[in-house]
Amino acid sequence: MRTTRTLRFLIAILCFSYLGSVYAQDPTVTITLTVDTSLLGDDKDAPGGCTFIVVPADKVLVNDPNNPKTFSIKVEESDIIEWQGITTAGGEVEIKRIKHVGGTNIFDSTNIYGRIHNGKEKVKAKPNKKTPRDADYVYSIKFKPVGFRTFVLDPKIKVGNQ
Repeated sequence: MRTTRTLRFLIAILCFSYLGSVYAQDPTVTITLTVDTSLLGDDKDAPGGCTFIVVPADKVLVNDPNNPKTFSIKVEESDIIEWQGITTAGGEVEIKRIKHVGGTNIFDSTNIYGRIHNGKEKVKAKPNKKTPRDADYVYSIKFKPVGFRTFVLDPKIKVGNQ
């Protein structure tokens, strides 16, 4: 009798632990690259017509719509970062790769490649290192608006309480 009660108790604890882990997911920071394809230009390393939208917005440190290379966010180690893209006309922008360029490499890999999520090519990653005070993680985001060639931007991320 006591063994059955103990077994039921353990099963209940395991069920609640499992449900807690399913519903206690890490917060996601979504970075949407919006591309006006009529303003892209010919320089693959300095495309025009690119802006960023971040949800939640309080993660943004710098977001100058005239210079997307200065774009910078601040996240926590518990955040998951998801990059996605869209054109101003509603077309798809494939996020091909996030590549470490300089500063602290906050991810496990130098290159994080895009994968199909809900029918769109996106990159999703979780930082595992903090950036030092007054330092950034500089990365390049390789993207391709459908029907166009590939372009590159190099924004920045700060991680941790700084």
